[in-house]
Amino acid sequence: MTYFTLHALAAEWDASLRGAVLSDAWTQSVGELSLALATDENAWTVRVRCDPTQPLLFRTEGHGRARRNTASVFESAHGQAITSVRTAERDRFVFFDFADGRALQVQLFGPRPNVFLVDAGGTVAAAFLRDADWAGEPAPVPRPAPEVDTLEAFTARWRPERKTLSQAVAAAIPLFDRALADEAIRRAERDPTEPPHVDAAVQHRLFEAARALTVDLAEPRPIVYWRGEIAEAFALVPRTDPPEGWRAEPFETVDAALRVFARRQLGQQRFQRAYRPLEAALEAAHRKRARSAEAMLAQLGQPSRADRYEAWGHLLMAQATKAGPGRETITLNNILGDGAPVTIPLDPAQSAIENAERYYAKARQTREARRHAEARWEAVHAEAETAAALLARLRAVDRYDALQTFLADEKQALASFLRPEATGEGALPYRRFAVQGWEVRVGKNAKGNQVLTTRHAGPHDLWLHARGVAGSHVVVHRPSRTATVPKPVVETAARIAAHFSKAKSQALVPVIVTERKYVRPIKGGPPGLVRVDREDVMLVEPGLPSA
Repeated sequence: MTYFTLHALAAEWDASLRGAVLSDAWTQSVGELSLALATDENAWTVRVRCDPTQPLLFRTEGHGRARRNTASVFESAHGQAITSVRTAERDRFVFFDFADGRALQVQLFGPRPNVFLVDAGGTVAAAFLRDADWAGEPAPVPRPAPEVDTLEAFTARWRPERKTLSQAVAAAIPLFDRALADEAIRRAERDPTEPPHVDAAVQHRLFEAARALTVDLAEPRPIVYWRGEIAEAFALVPRTDPPEGWRAEPFETVDAALRVFARRQLGQQRFQRAYRPLEAALEAAHRKRARSAEAMLAQLGQPSRADRYEAWGHLLMAQATKAGPGRETITLNNILGDGAPVTIPLDPAQSAIENAERYYAKARQTREARRHAEARWEAVHAEAETAAALLARLRAVDRYDALQTFLADEKQALASFLRPEATGEGALPYRRFAVQGWEVRVGKNAKGNQVLTTRHAGPHDLWLHARGVAGSHVVVHRPSRTATVPKPVVETAARIAAHFSKAKSQALVPVIVTERKYVRPIKGGPPGLVRVDREDVMLVEPGLPSA
């Protein structure tokens, strides 16, 4: 989200949220914070998504906190009234100022977006993410971006070594992201992908276009661009040349446009999380069966040996009825064909008659095997065609509700190709808890423990288990190997592991804490049985996080 979008949104919210009371704040999924705000007449939920790949800030009407798997945050600020909503000067911070002098400071940029409860002195009282690292520290200080309001300032920041004109304009005007840079370039009638080695006249035209765009951004005309049912882009002002096939939907306010865009974006991501593994699994199933059917067909195209075995039996019966055991081969005239000599392998322990009977049996067996092979090919070929048809129908689906309909309608057909979890059958094999913005996963049973540890945990996720007793596997998901899980989160996860164990009635329970890469399933052992190669042990009281 650009500074211009946040600034316009904060201006609209300042008018409607002044005097609203923060009645609740919670998280129910990793990196997403919900703020319940209410006046005497209205109630809203402001949602902050601290995802570096796509940070979002928007609000919805009403309150909708789930009853389970949620955790309260910023509890000391509950009940406080908002006195203003503002942005920092030329920086992407949004502040919700409270009557007691504190503020919620929303940072929606950089590799670690976050929300801070900041006291009147500028110290972090609590942080939504990585609270142990931030509590008691000075809050991040806004740093105004350079104001590029003259041609001289623009040309001084011009970087001709950048790969494209778009990159050069974005570098010259720090408040522009790539989309705004592209819009300014198109207004100057240039191609954003062309090299930035341009003369002074072109730089001047680019600067004038960027300045005109900045003026337009001060009076937003928000647009959501759609490609079919997919929300492709949000813009404060209409694009000069949107891609072919995009449909523009204008909105009266930035708040309304962002609400629609953000909710659809989250829905699309939810859809993609369900769709992509399903498509990959179905495509692999189709590919495997198509290859098998092709190999079977090639094998069936080879001449059958049954006719040859039967012919050898006939020749032995017709010309060698008196030949006894002891011979490994016999040569006879092919009276069934062109009369040329034919050498027939024999079992030396059997007579010619017994060898003939053996070849008749082999002919019957070969024909029976071929009939089975043909039937198997027909079945595999039909499965490949069914998988192809399912894949085609799946690829026509572009919404989560339509995907759920597809799964329900094709449940029986999909069961032949996919694991149950790929279709959402029986839900996940683990419970989920949100602890200070971190996701804690808890195996539901022995099989769930095995699936959680071997399939749903990364090598650098933290793994916990009550030491010496049966219990659930507990995993704290780490977004990267360098991410440090705060100690209070680890302690809470250890308490959860103790609670879901045979030792839950004890006052204190030792809990193993290690990285998933040091946990190995025991070959041949029952589901969930593992060996831990390296461990630390925490002594904790069993318990669940407060709702």
